[in-house]
Amino acid sequence: MKKLFATLLVCLMMTALFAAFNPAYSDYQFYNLHDYATDKAYLEKALTEASSADEKAEILWRLARVELTLTDDIDDDKEFKQQRLDGYAKAEALAVESLSLKETYNAYHWQASAIGRIGQVNGPLNSLGKAKPMRELVEKVQNEFNADYTDSWYVLGILYNQLPGGPISFGDKDAAISYMRRCVDTQDNVNRTNLTNYLELAEQLEDRDWSASKRAKEFEKMKKKYDAATVPTEKMKYYEGKDGKSGKPFYSSVTLDKMSDKQEAVMLLRYALAFYEKSPIKFATDAEKLEEIRELIDDLT
Repeated sequence: MKKLFATLLVCLMMTALFAAFNPAYSDYQFYNLHDYATDKAYLEKALTEASSADEKAEILWRLARVELTLTDDIDDDKEFKQQRLDGYAKAEALAVESLSLKETYNAYHWQASAIGRIGQVNGPLNSLGKAKPMRELVEKVQNEFNADYTDSWYVLGILYNQLPGGPISFGDKDAAISYMRRCVDTQDNVNRTNLTNYLELAEQLEDRDWSASKRAKEFEKMKKKYDAATVPTEKMKYYEGKDGKSGKPFYSSVTLDKMSDKQEAVMLLRYALAFYEKSPIKFATDAEKLEEIRELIDDLT
C-alpha cells in the first residue's frame, strides 16, 4: 500500500512538473522556430493554468510579444488598418496587464513597441506624438532595470534616426548609430539571425557618410562624453566613441579611424552574409532581408 502511495505521489509530482509554465519552450517557439501560432496557443493555455502572479506576468508579456509579431504580418493596406490597430492595442493591453502583476523590463519593452506600432499605423503626426512616451518606457528598461537589452537599443536607434531634431523632437543621427552599435554588440547570435540589426546599422552609416578623417576627430569627442555620462541611455548615445578613434568592431580587422562610414557599412554587411551562411538558423522570411543586404553592398561598391 505504501509503495502504491509513493508511486502515485511521484506521478502527481511529475504531472505538476510538466504542467508548469516553461518560458524556455515559449522563447524557443518564438525565436528559434518562428512558430508564433504554436507559441500563442501554448501561452494562452498556460495562462489558464498559472498558479502565481509572477507566472502570469511572465506569460502575459510573452503573449504581448507574440500578438504584436502576428499583427506585424497583417497586410498594411488601408482596408486592414483597424485590424492592425486592434492587434497592437491588444498587445499593449497584455503588456500593461503583465506590469500590473509584476514590473519587468520585458513588459515595458513590449508596451513601448506596441505604442510605437499604433503611432505608425495612424500616420506621421500620431507617430511623432507617441515618440516621447515610447522613449520614456524604453529608458525605464535600460536605466531603472539596467537591462542592457538588445531590442530596446534597437528601438532607440530607430527612434533617434527617424525623428526630426530639436525643437520639434529629439532625433539625433549620431546617437541613433551609437544605439544601433550597442544593439549589434549585445545581440543574441546563438538563437537569432539578426539580419535586420546589421542592415539597419549599415543603412544609417551610409546615410551619415563620414570620411575616415572626420570619424577620427568625432570619435575622440564622443569618448569624453561617453566617459563622463553615468545614466545608461545617455552614456550609450556616445557608445560609438567609447574607445575613441582606436575602437575596433568585432567584424573588422582595422580600427574605426581607418575606414569611412560607407566602407564600414560594406564590411558589416559582408560579415552579416558570411555569418548567416554558417548559421543553422534560417527562415524563408530571411530572403527579403538578404536581398536588401546584397543590393546595398552593390550600391556601396
